Amino acid sequence: MYGIDRKRYLWVGISALLQGFLLAQYAATSSGPFLTLPLTLVVVVPFSLWLGQEHWGMRLKRFLGSLAALLAVFYAYWLWSVFPMESELYYLPTQNMNLTRICAAVFLLWPFFQCRIATWSWRVPYSEVFFQLCRNVFLLFQAVIVTVVFWALLLTASLLFDIIGLDFVPHLVFNPFVAFPLTSLTIALSITLALKHPGVDSLGRWILAILAWLLPPFSILSAVFVVSLPFSGLKTLWDTGQASSLMLLLQFATILLANAAWLDGTRTPFSNRAVEIVAKLSLLCLPIYTALCLYSLGLRIQQYGWSVDRIHAAFFVVIAGIWGLGYAGIVLLRQWPSAIGRINTAATLIFAVIVVAMNSPILDPYRLSANNQTERLLEGRTRPENFDFLYLRFNLGRYGNYALSRLRDTDAGKPIREYLETALSVDPKEHWASLKNGTLSEKRLREILTSAKVYPKGRALAPSVVDALVSQGHVPGLFFFRDVRSGSDVAFSFKKLKNQEETGEELLLIKRGMGMVLSSPDLRVVGMIHGNVDPLELESSDVEVVEPRFKDVELNGWRYQIVPPHWR
Repeated sequence: MYGIDRKRYLWVGISALLQGFLLAQYAATSSGPFLTLPLTLVVVVPFSLWLGQEHWGMRLKRFLGSLAALLAVFYAYWLWSVFPMESELYYLPTQNMNLTRICAAVFLLWPFFQCRIATWSWRVPYSEVFFQLCRNVFLLFQAVIVTVVFWALLLTASLLFDIIGLDFVPHLVFNPFVAFPLTSLTIALSITLALKHPGVDSLGRWILAILAWLLPPFSILSAVFVVSLPFSGLKTLWDTGQASSLMLLLQFATILLANAAWLDGTRTPFSNRAVEIVAKLSLLCLPIYTALCLYSLGLRIQQYGWSVDRIHAAFFVVIAGIWGLGYAGIVLLRQWPSAIGRINTAATLIFAVIVVAMNSPILDPYRLSANNQTERLLEGRTRPENFDFLYLRFNLGRYGNYALSRLRDTDAGKPIREYLETALSVDPKEHWASLKNGTLSEKRLREILTSAKVYPKGRALAPSVVDALVSQGHVPGLFFFRDVRSGSDVAFSFKKLKNQEETGEELLLIKRGMGMVLSSPDLRVVGMIHGNVDPLELESSDVEVVEPRFKDVELNGWRYQIVPPHWR
């Protein structure tokens, strides 16, 4: 037995150190062949080993080998589809979402395999699978606490060394090739020690009891929010700019608290029937949240089409909707909580199937986005000057390159061919360098400003205005244009906003979620507009100047604007 434990500890330590070194190299790499590293294997397989190490033996090794082989196939396809066929390999932000999807799927499925390894049977009661999942959650939770404490102590010690003149110690400790392996090793050892001393089960029961009693007040707030929507209207909700994210967070919080309260469906923490009925109200609100999220997402897709980010947003909405519809349905059918196990199992399997499909040509976000954006351009729903050809070339991988080839071979008209040739002439290194620095190239920014809409109709931006906006010295403008990718992302409006005794007009520059007021003719930034503003709003409505509810306040020479609460 001692020999088995020694081998287990050895493999846990080796996997932790190897994971740390590889992640450190990955974090320090922005381009090059090292980015072909199978990141999902580096993250998922070691964590699966650490969580399942108490079942050490040939069964665990076989399952880990099968998991590694499956993830390698997914990753090979993902590398083929994501990275362009030209130049070097560059880090893409969407890689994080791909890793998140796979980690979530493996984490939800791993308890089934842990029970299979332990019993050598798939006919395992749901209660055992559920409590194995809870145990995994609490193991990771206490590992995070231990890691935070460990690094707090290291930070304190490093400050002391820095004070006495040994400043090389902090530089050494916080070097990525030291920090990442130390972090991985701390997490692995804390999980190993927690499995050896089963106090984590007591901690888990205590946390579940607390979470269970958070559900009734949370349920009341959720029900009040839903009942208030017909009176407040959806515009107030959309004006937050984060409506879909907040409702998704509400859905996942409700699902978490419901499972903490009713556990495996065989017991309830609420002795009072009225309290239990109140707790169920939040479950009936779940489909409403899903419908609102789908409506909000549908508006964006109708306006701008499918992008990789919107496909990922749809993925989260659908996953939350599956659980939400299942929970609300069994509550209405009076099968709650006895059927919670069937809903969780079915939803987890559907979730895994969707993840597999998104890591294959069936639902590949890059393929779907490239095809949809190209179709919108060819059908005239997106004007050529508002189409982001660079997004197609650099952000949608091989499928984006295929779409560009399709546009080049299609008789798409002179404007499309001109913009296409311009996008193909962009140097990849310059493009990725500008994105890394958070700025657009002067040429690209000038194209965007030239193609942007200007109101009132008939007005246009003077060349001097465009020159000033793209000038390297215009720092506020550069910051403002950081996430602008095409002419449809911004719009301009000339309007008199000053007091009656003052002459002249200002230039309003509007992008999604923010606006900027520029004085004319020097283009000095005189104000910012925050809220759920959209360039499309300038086309459907005029800009009106209204009197402020309060006057400005000056304190110690600094002028402050008093903004009325958004709920008034």
